[in-house]
Amino acid sequence: MDQAESLRRMLAPRVTRRIAVVASERGAGATTIALGLSHALAMQGERVLLADEDNAGHAVRLSGAEPAGTLADVLAGRMTLETALGARPASAVVVLPAGKAQQHGAPSADPLSGFRTVLVDAATDGDGALSPLAGAAHNVLVVMRPELASITAAYACIKRLHHLYACRDFHLVVNMAANETTVQAITGNLARTGRQYLGVEIGCAGWLPADPLVTRSVELGRCAVEAYPAAPATTGLRRIASGIGAWPLRAEPAASAAHAAVAA
Repeated sequence: MDQAESLRRMLAPRVTRRIAVVASERGAGATTIALGLSHALAMQGERVLLADEDNAGHAVRLSGAEPAGTLADVLAGRMTLETALGARPASAVVVLPAGKAQQHGAPSADPLSGFRTVLVDAATDGDGALSPLAGAAHNVLVVMRPELASITAAYACIKRLHHLYACRDFHLVVNMAANETTVQAITGNLARTGRQYLGVEIGCAGWLPADPLVTRSVELGRCAVEAYPAAPATTGLRRIASGIGAWPLRAEPAASAAHAAVAA
């Protein structure tokens, strides 16, 4: 990081930033982005938690984690964070399955306060709604591909989340893009449409090229950023991560955000 970036991060509010990573449609690559950004942020010196809402647990598997519990268990006070982590590789990135929301007695302290960033590899229900944890995030990152069907799905996703959660700011990552010119055209059109018809701001967080090393890392059961530090996709993820600190924080919801994941 250069000096200006280091100074900006030191002066940034010391809050635990929560980011919901949402796929525009199945296969967009949200898990790749969520896990890759977790490792890219850790390379910048952050302690990061990634909550995996995928029932198949792809992010947990690719991270090499062997959790004994879920984030819901921790937020509900049923077990400590250290107990829930179980056996895990030494890393600044903590990966836990999100678990299911239940009624509970909340722990006395916020178990997420030790993390600079919490990312949620978000799942949606049949109506396109997010979990309480993802719905209470400070930032929404929509992952899409440079194809017409994905562009249409990304706009529909943004429209739905705006109506459900009154989100006004969205960030886009274009995955498997050919070049920056294509990305700028796609995100520029979405930004203009969103501003005109929804009154929302849609910004381009960055893009990733189609990188065979990402596919290879999945075959190896690894995160691409960890397995291939010099890969083109890793460079793209690190560039996105370096800009996250400048994203505006969405106002806290009325309920306690620390326990939103396990609200009834």
